Amino acid sequence: MTRPLLCLHPTPPRQKEKKGSLLPQQMDVYPQELVIHEAPLVVVSGLAGRDRHSEIPPYPLLNSGPHVSSSLPALEDDTALRLVDCFQKHDATGLWGRRPPRDGKAPQLPVFRIRLVGREYWLPVRKANPPSPGASGSPTEGPPTRVLHSPISPLSPDSPLYPDGTVSHIWLRKHQSLLPAVFVSCHQLNTETSDAGLQAVEDNRMIEAINGVKKHFLSTSTGSLTAASAIGSEELRSSGHRTKFVAIIECERSVMTSAQIDDRLTYIRRGTGLITNTTFFVIQSNTSPVEQEQFVSSFLATIYPGAVEYYREMSKHSRRKRNKGSIPPPTIPSSRALSSQGWNLRYEFKLGVFAEFRQEMDVAGRNYETAYEKLLVEVFEATSSWTERWTEARMLADILAIRIVRCYLWVENYVAAKQRWSYHISRMKDVIDRRGKGSDTYGFAAWLSRWNKCLADLLHLANLPVFSVNISPVRTTGLLDAEPPTIYFRPDRVGERLISQELLHHPGFYYLAASEWTKIREARARRIDMDNKDLYDTYLCPPPHEEREFQHATLQMSYLALARTEFDLRKQERMVEAVSYQLAKLRMLKAPENPSFWVEALKDLRSIASRYRREGWWGLLEDVLWRIIECGRHAGDAGSIVLAEFELLCKPVFRQITSKKYDLGKCLEGVDTSNVKPTIVARASDVVNILSVSYSFEFPEVHAGQPVNSQLSITSNAHPSSAPLVFSELKITYEGGLKTILLRHDPSVTVDPSPSVRIISLQSSLHEFTEQDASGPLHSPTSIASHTHLVADTDLSIAPGQTKIYELSAILREAGTAKAICGTFGMVNDSFDLDFVVMFGEDEISSAVHPLPIKNINTTPNGGKGVWWKQDADGKITKRPLRSATESLTILPRPPKMEVFPRGLKHGVYTDEIVKIGLEVVNAEDEDAVVGVDVRILGWPTEEEPEITWLSPDGTALPPLPSLHPLGSLKPSEHTTQYFTFASPRIPAECTLSIKLRYTLISDRETTTEKVVSVDMPITAPFHITYDFSPRVHHGPWSDYFTIPSDASKPQGIVQRWCLTANVQGLTIDDITIEGWDLSLQAVAGAAECKISTQARKAITLSQNQTANIPFLLDIHKHTLEDRSPSNIDTTLQLRWCRQSTSQNTTTTTAAPVPRLFVPLREPRVLAEAKPSATIPGVIDLAYTVENPTNYFLTFALLMETNDAFAFSGQKQGSLQLLPVSRERIEYRIVPYQRNTWVRPQLRVVDRYFNKTLKTAPGLGCRGEKVGVGVWVPEEMLAVEEEAAAATEEKAKGERKEEDSDEDDADHEQDSGSSEDSLEYRRGSDEESEEADAEAGEAVQKEAEPKEEAPKGEAEEEQNPTQEKKEEAEETKEGEQ
Repeated sequence: MTRPLLCLHPTPPRQKEKKGSLLPQQMDVYPQELVIHEAPLVVVSGLAGRDRHSEIPPYPLLNSGPHVSSSLPALEDDTALRLVDCFQKHDATGLWGRRPPRDGKAPQLPVFRIRLVGREYWLPVRKANPPSPGASGSPTEGPPTRVLHSPISPLSPDSPLYPDGTVSHIWLRKHQSLLPAVFVSCHQLNTETSDAGLQAVEDNRMIEAINGVKKHFLSTSTGSLTAASAIGSEELRSSGHRTKFVAIIECERSVMTSAQIDDRLTYIRRGTGLITNTTFFVIQSNTSPVEQEQFVSSFLATIYPGAVEYYREMSKHSRRKRNKGSIPPPTIPSSRALSSQGWNLRYEFKLGVFAEFRQEMDVAGRNYETAYEKLLVEVFEATSSWTERWTEARMLADILAIRIVRCYLWVENYVAAKQRWSYHISRMKDVIDRRGKGSDTYGFAAWLSRWNKCLADLLHLANLPVFSVNISPVRTTGLLDAEPPTIYFRPDRVGERLISQELLHHPGFYYLAASEWTKIREARARRIDMDNKDLYDTYLCPPPHEEREFQHATLQMSYLALARTEFDLRKQERMVEAVSYQLAKLRMLKAPENPSFWVEALKDLRSIASRYRREGWWGLLEDVLWRIIECGRHAGDAGSIVLAEFELLCKPVFRQITSKKYDLGKCLEGVDTSNVKPTIVARASDVVNILSVSYSFEFPEVHAGQPVNSQLSITSNAHPSSAPLVFSELKITYEGGLKTILLRHDPSVTVDPSPSVRIISLQSSLHEFTEQDASGPLHSPTSIASHTHLVADTDLSIAPGQTKIYELSAILREAGTAKAICGTFGMVNDSFDLDFVVMFGEDEISSAVHPLPIKNINTTPNGGKGVWWKQDADGKITKRPLRSATESLTILPRPPKMEVFPRGLKHGVYTDEIVKIGLEVVNAEDEDAVVGVDVRILGWPTEEEPEITWLSPDGTALPPLPSLHPLGSLKPSEHTTQYFTFASPRIPAECTLSIKLRYTLISDRETTTEKVVSVDMPITAPFHITYDFSPRVHHGPWSDYFTIPSDASKPQGIVQRWCLTANVQGLTIDDITIEGWDLSLQAVAGAAECKISTQARKAITLSQNQTANIPFLLDIHKHTLEDRSPSNIDTTLQLRWCRQSTSQNTTTTTAAPVPRLFVPLREPRVLAEAKPSATIPGVIDLAYTVENPTNYFLTFALLMETNDAFAFSGQKQGSLQLLPVSRERIEYRIVPYQRNTWVRPQLRVVDRYFNKTLKTAPGLGCRGEKVGVGVWVPEEMLAVEEEAAAATEEKAKGERKEEDSDEDDADHEQDSGSSEDSLEYRRGSDEESEEADAEAGEAVQKEAEPKEEAPKGEAEEEQNPTQEKKEEAEETKEGEQ
């Protein structure tokens, strides 16, 4: 039994070495010690039981070495067992260690080879035993000088290297498994008793045990692991080794005993001379597993520098010995002593091994390369050919090459690694051809096979980043797919041209190469000449007589299995199938010895066949199918045999074998199917189909209720010598309204197979499935007949090269789409049941088979994929081309002849009204029809659907129905009108009225006909409303601080009047009448009360785009005089209107939201009012009201600007003083000079304290301007004589001169008069207030009248902004003067 090529297991079974030989007894392996990766050795003593301890490998004189022992028991508690698991988790034993990342970002993690031992341990001896007294180098010499060396040194007689050996794997075993860099002794502090005396006794026993173990290892005065100066001091060593000693103490701490435990640990540490956290470590037993894992990681990181320093000192020792240049004297002299070149080779190899222990792989690689060159140039050439030492040197060359390649792979120098691997092959081939038995032997082929597997194992176990493969079952998705796995490494160096053999590939290629060389080895082994057995190379392979009996196929199968796994991981599907094909053929070769190989080979061949079908490799597929038949017969797989026989019938694809009898029904003869009758289901897209099947509808579109004609065409492409195919049934499945058709084979209607093309009409034979059909046997177990099937009996046999066309017909009742999905061919006999599914219209892209080299007779010269077969009266069959998608059919609805007309939409639909619409339905069919109607309104602006109410002929509402509203039966040309109503929404919307008529004719009640009519029904607003909110003068008295209120419950603050004017513009098509309007108060914010008043209501008629003004007076009364906060008023305007075009006088109420009205702070303001004079014709009375609602005394400067457009009488300039919460009225009389125009009097009111000009707000009879207010002058006011106008002007000039001459006196008199006038104004009679309110009401009523076109003069004046600016500039200049 052979072991693996490379010993990858940490503890493989050991063998007893033969004295004087480096080769193990099993010749087909490399020694484990020579190939594994080096890592610092740590021996942990005193943990767990013997079953968890590491195996101690054999070593010469091991029991004679220093004995490290302790009388204390080993630790076997839970904490100790978890520590064992943690240490074993960090063990790096194997072909590869923990390779650090090359980016340099991550730190170097400590790498150790960890061995667990008990309380007894033997260190290897440093010197061999002296030879027997009678032994000597020469009989003529005197007593020899006894210089003792290592028991594995070439200088010791008992060494396997004596006298001329170079390197032994036993030396590597010594440093890998026996001589540690760090020795760890574990102990437990006794906390079971609280007696101080007993505790002191136990502590002294532990100190004695630790010191007893410590004496065998290196120690210094400080105990430091990194004290390199102490190395080499003989007085500090007892065993002669440089191993570091570390102690771990396990204890159980608690809050109560923590101080006592610390004292005891300090006592033990001082008694042993160790240093805390350097050579003396403490772990608590009551810690969690995570904390123990952290302790072990921290512990290993602490001792790692000392371990690396240990191997660095070993390297220095070897380098010093190499630099001496002399050969040490042997214990017993010999004439075949190792040469100086051999000693240099030993030192270079040791330096490389110690560098590898330190994880310095680049340094190790250089030492190995030097040793390799010395071996091949100096040692190899000086060694006798094909001796045992020559074979040892050859193995050492392999080991050095393996270690060099591993060093290059470690540093990611992949090109150099591949070149060194190939270089070793060429060097060994040259040496064997020159000095050996040649490279044409089976031994060299075996070595090449093993050498390829070595590289493959290295790459596989290394898991290099360049060849890493994501084997996660979850596939990540993104905008771009992940990069495919790397097949071979492409160097980034520019200008260096490398051939493919010099590039490093993934392991699969080298496993495949190992298989190929094993195949060559087998071929060479068959040519062995047993008479000349000494002419063959037996390096690491059996001798010739055993080689001929060697199971090469088994070894080749293992290599192919490994290669297939690697190719499969990298999605190299073609390589996977190629390797699987070789593996299947080998398994078939070995199947007579192992019958299970038939099943495994059949599984591989199925996968291979699917790939070859998809790629179109018909020659290879033919061989695979014959092999599937062979494997299926031995494995008892009837399904594989039937499908393979079915595919091999295809004449255009596969060759016809004359000795083969092609009969699908008898293909299972000789196969036992008596227990279970096989049932096979296959798809035509998964196999090579010998049938060309197409399905065609005659026309792409038909109407519901009309017959649908179709044809099913079947052509056989079987070999001419094959038996006809006889199907038991054929089931055609549809998608849509067509029923499934089931054709059954009837032998009594078998027709003559001589015509190559034959049309079989089944239009009259198809009938509904009946109970009589159900009483007959079902031919196929997968066929299920029901009342939804159409059944017919016909001939379903088809001869090779024959084409049969089956004509079918059906009637569709519903509109939609139909499609022929698939045809299922059922074949039932005594041996098997086969269901062969052919999908109609399946494209070549979705098929799993490459396009077959078959000419389809159902194609047309112009590229069409469907034809319609037709037979004329003479029996001649012709075909005409059809469209591309012949298996699809569109069933159009029956053409509706019913008409529907909506009534009542020409006047438009407006918001907030009840809409009544009538539907006039006319029956244009030739027969009676039962009609139902459904109405839906699409685009409704709210989530709630509108509630539609149908009306009876007398106008009453009908109860709602869940389905269509029935209109009853209508005779031909009869019409009826049905009304319905719904409430329109409150907001406008673009809606559509969808009317669906669904009716059935009396003659065909199964076919339903629909007609959908959509009518645009925009719902618009009847009005467009804008608002004007302006102040007005409230003529009632104000509250003051000097009057005691009679009713304290009423508001005591200032009352102000505002006017809200709604400008209503009609948007309706017809005239509408606004019957009434209201302004409802919703909310008042700001500690005030609001009273809304309006004049008597009078209906307003609006035409389209006509505007009417509706004013409302709002009196805002503050609660207190001290309240100066602004107020907000929320109101809603409600308009009641009706249409004039309709007979029904239905009133609709529209609620229009009003923007929030803002009443500003209590600040001084100026209000202007104007009206024609009632006493003097041609004169306008203009009044300014200056209000002071504040709590301060205010003084205002007044200035009336002169104007060329009018003359005025009144105060031109002066000052006005207002008490808190008071107001003053200033009156002017204006005589305009022009007619039909606007005059713009400008009264400047300036607050003297704040130097702020108050803006005049237009009141009744005024409009706002940029500066001041505007007053309209009507034409009838100008009936004044010119003389009177002139006199008025002279009077005005005299008054101006008088004011200019005595300005100070006038100001004083004006101030006094203002105060008196103010008091008189406030104390005015109620009659004057009522007259003012009446006048304001008349003005409001006039504003409510529809506006007419503005006078021409106003329009012209508005269009001349330059003249206005000029006038304003002149007035400003005069004011400044």
